[in-house]
Amino acid sequence: MDILATNPVLDMSFGKRLTELRKEKKISQTELAQQLDLHKNVLGRYERDQAKPAIDIAARIAKYMNVSLDYLSGNADADIDESVAKQVLSIQSLPKDERELITRTIDALVRDAKTRHAYSS
Repeated sequence: MDILATNPVLDMSFGKRLTELRKEKKISQTELAQQLDLHKNVLGRYERDQAKPAIDIAARIAKYMNVSLDYLSGNADADIDESVAKQVLSIQSLPKDERELITRTIDALVRDAKTRHAYSS
């Protein structure tokens, strides 16, 4: 089964994601191009998927937009909050038994939250 066929978010192109993020930030192409030290026509070509940026430029765009490069390039369907990522990394550095305890606790809390939301609807 093709994952792109079942998940329209992953099917979103670099240009569409870039446009969506720029509009969410309520910033014009001109403003974004200035912030990234790009010509606005080049940024427009990226948004229309007429050109793909070099990896260093894509990384600058992702950093400015505060998203991962994977999210921006369409390789991830959600962007992980930076604070959550830092917490996961700190948990990962703990001994295995402590990681497992924390993971079980988080699983229980997530399950309970989902149940509460399901019954509150």
